[in-house]
Amino acid sequence: MRRTLVILGCLLAVSLGLLVLVELLGRATWSLAGAGRARLDAFDSVRVPERNPTEPKAVHAVAEWLPAQGRAFQEAPMLAARVKAGELPPVADRLPENPLVIVPPEQRGPYGGTWARFATDTNDVGVYEARVAYEGLVRWDAMGRDILPNLATRWEIADGGRAYTFWLRRGVRWSDGAPFTADDLIFWYNDVLQHPELTPVAPVDFRRGGELMKLEKLDDYRIRFRFKEPHGLFLQTMASGLSYPLLTYPAHYLKQFHATYVPQERLEARARDKGFHFWYQLFWERRDWRNPECPRLWAWTIQDPAAIPVVFQRNPYYWKVDPDGRQLPYLDRVSFAIFDVETINLKAINGEAAMQSRHMDFANYPLFMENRTKGHYRVLHWITAGGSAIQLALNLNQKADPVLRRIFGDARFRIALSHAINRADINEICFFGIGTPRQCAPPAASPYRAPDYERAHIAYDPERANALLDEMGLARRNTQGIRLRPDGQPLAIFIETTSMTGNAKMLEMVAHDWTQVGVKTELKITARQLFYARKAALLHHVGVWWAADELVPLLDPRWFLPFSAESVHAIGYARWFTSGGKGGVEPEGDLRRCIELYRQIQQTPDEAEHHRLFREIIELNRKNLWVIGTIGEVPTLVLASDRMRNVPEVAVYGWIFRSPGNTAPECYAMEGN
Repeated sequence: MRRTLVILGCLLAVSLGLLVLVELLGRATWSLAGAGRARLDAFDSVRVPERNPTEPKAVHAVAEWLPAQGRAFQEAPMLAARVKAGELPPVADRLPENPLVIVPPEQRGPYGGTWARFATDTNDVGVYEARVAYEGLVRWDAMGRDILPNLATRWEIADGGRAYTFWLRRGVRWSDGAPFTADDLIFWYNDVLQHPELTPVAPVDFRRGGELMKLEKLDDYRIRFRFKEPHGLFLQTMASGLSYPLLTYPAHYLKQFHATYVPQERLEARARDKGFHFWYQLFWERRDWRNPECPRLWAWTIQDPAAIPVVFQRNPYYWKVDPDGRQLPYLDRVSFAIFDVETINLKAINGEAAMQSRHMDFANYPLFMENRTKGHYRVLHWITAGGSAIQLALNLNQKADPVLRRIFGDARFRIALSHAINRADINEICFFGIGTPRQCAPPAASPYRAPDYERAHIAYDPERANALLDEMGLARRNTQGIRLRPDGQPLAIFIETTSMTGNAKMLEMVAHDWTQVGVKTELKITARQLFYARKAALLHHVGVWWAADELVPLLDPRWFLPFSAESVHAIGYARWFTSGGKGGVEPEGDLRRCIELYRQIQQTPDEAEHHRLFREIIELNRKNLWVIGTIGEVPTLVLASDRMRNVPEVAVYGWIFRSPGNTAPECYAMEGN
């Protein structure tokens, strides 16, 4: 017996020792941020963009080439050689009647050079189409404020937002030299968008009042989109990526793979030769960005999709020039080398990227800064378009646990959890003190900025959190200090996310803070498929995901109202909204009011009305705090070679703006070729 007690005593001592060791290691780990911050403070130029820039410097502008300027254009040496060899017509014959003029932010030229980039695999290279070859009818500017002409020279909104007319740039040619006209868009509309095998369900932005829009060809260079009901946000959605896919269907090339123009039996045989089962699979493969035979309107087109690195080379028929008449782009090529994320960061630190923002890990910020001189690059701090790095979304439609659903539905609970978070510590440890504690309000550079919502309930105040939880009737606790639910069960919740978000350290700190006020919280990191399955089934507790470009919150207001399946806090309500009340869970009260206000926004193109209506939505969010924000105003890091020119020092970075496409990469240039 005595021996047993001795053994138990030893085991207890070892266990206590391990607990102490774990606690010490935890404290040591959490204290690393102080050293990291001190290291950053030693740098003499840690620049963060202005919080609300009103006069941005060094960003591109656009203009039109006027007939009075003549047709004396210049071209890249590699194209001049092809003209001399008889392989290409003269540059003046390759450019449109009115080329779009890109005014570079820094300098004009020189020609030549390769934009070296990195990707994780060939699928990741595909982001080139959306973020670099961002060639729609219109584009966002570098600061995410204005919509600029692109393949459309101008537009007109009529009939209260039911009709949108666009004037196409005359004389633009596809990369094979064939003319681009309204017929290409009509081919997309008639034979792709309305073909049930190619488009089983039309995107919601092409539908209003339960009907598909009409696309009319007014002449070879004028088209009109017409809707049954007003589409107040159509122009903004066109700039945000809705229009560039429309312009990737060269009719003269793709008709040979379409069953309306070629007998289906013949196409099916060709599809089988390629390993497909159906003709429409062949059609999509021929239209895909990987196909070098498909003509494009892009600055650079792919050469050999099987080669590594993947190389895109200048398009001899590209339709933009600089103010001196030099045909763009300046750079000869864009090259994507393939590596894992860790290697990409190491190579960027070594100065091997000409310009890279994608996959740059903010945790490496001190290393990026420390190695600038050695790597011959600069670290640019672009304005992140999101409101908060991540959002904590309590599931208001929790299906499996009605008691938890009622608790989550009480605003006092959400406000208490917000006050329980030590955002100052998170900022120091995860963001080197660079960010700003805030809710998921529009960022400081946004015209929709709402300081009252930014600062709502962000003070670290455990006493206030405890008082609110007690007030809710959650004052009773078990022997471990965990609060008891109304049904007597311990109040235990999971923070759920995927490894993709890369915020485990931050979420562990949040879980610790919430447990400290008696809400037992554990972090559950799963595969993306499982996370999506759980939230689709309304089973998750607190879902975590990134921001959604709240700089222009009208286009994806997922964190302001039940808008889509990405409104992680209210997916059941979002299904009611997206189904027109035919499915999901019908919302009540302030959430219902937010939906009504947003529907009014969708009905008018009047920007003043957009601001007035969305301001009320923001105020309802401030009052209810349906989503809990963490840290925002964290810059997007862009590493640019010292030789790269015309890369803006400050620009807005976000998916809606197709960054860096909104900074006109066609005018990027490289010194010392």
